[in-house]
Amino acid sequence: MIQRIQTIYLLTIVILSGITLFSPVADLFNKIDLSMYIVNYKGIFLINPTGNIYQSSVWGLTAIAAMVPVISFITIFLYKRRIIQIRLSIFNIVLMAGYYGLLFIYLWFAGQNLHTDWSLRIVTAFPLVNIILNILAIRAIGKDEALVKSLNRLR
Repeated sequence: MIQRIQTIYLLTIVILSGITLFSPVADLFNKIDLSMYIVNYKGIFLINPTGNIYQSSVWGLTAIAAMVPVISFITIFLYKRRIIQIRLSIFNIVLMAGYYGLLFIYLWFAGQNLHTDWSLRIVTAFPLVNIILNILAIRAIGKDEALVKSLNRLR
């Protein structure tokens, strides 16, 4: 049902994923010429006083970061089909793990090409929190499914 605890978990995932999508996730710093780059959903940008200069695309990160809140939001309204909720939540966990993998690949290649060191922002920890919340939601959905099955046996 919509008023269950897994709804709170899934709504929190939607909110944190939205914040992750629209916030910068990493900074790149070149020690040689003291240039600073930022990684957000639009791509990798060189920070200039006159304006940011586009360097490269991170469309894979943007696609994954956009899919996670949508899938979590859809999962909330599938409360009558708990097995599908569990499967979508597992798929969401895989997407968030893939987000980390893809983020580190982008940062590695950008660091090599631009000769920079990278540092992560606090927003980068949100997918890890989302993975934990997804696991808690799966447990709560599983308990609901077990309760429904036990009630059907009594009839």
